[in-house]
Amino acid sequence: MTPKKASAPNYFGFILIFFLILPCTVTAIDRFGITPSTTNSNDGSVNLSWTIPDHTLIELQQATRGNPTYKLIYKGTDTATVITGLPDGNYLYRARLIQNDGNFTEWTEPVSVIVEHHSLVRAFLFFVVGGLVFLGTFLLILFGAKAASKRGDVL
Repeated sequence: MTPKKASAPNYFGFILIFFLILPCTVTAIDRFGITPSTTNSNDGSVNLSWTIPDHTLIELQQATRGNPTYKLIYKGTDTATVITGLPDGNYLYRARLIQNDGNFTEWTEPVSVIVEHHSLVRAFLFFVVGGLVFLGTFLLILFGAKAASKRGDVL
């Protein structure tokens, strides 16, 4: 009888099981993060959203680049919030989950939103263009009505 040649163990099955089970072990808490609607706002508002497990509280905080002290701005079970009325600046937002047992998760990586309102010149330009459109529409209606009355058309 000839001895069998020793072969390397087949690790393919172990690797396959590892990659099939690993994604199942990642929970919603592990994937938790904040998603801003924009990273640059020119109207002083931002929508922040997140995905959390049912009946889990979230604690959302805001800070500015110039003052890195975070302040609580929301605590609850909603999956999004709208923040408005922000003056120009660079804002940081972070959040953590409050689990059913009262324990906290780690803070998320801060997301940054830069607020830079339209310049006064641009806002004035919008105002002037709007005024011209209004005036043109008004004159069109006024002169159109006069022309229609001269022709005897009924309005």
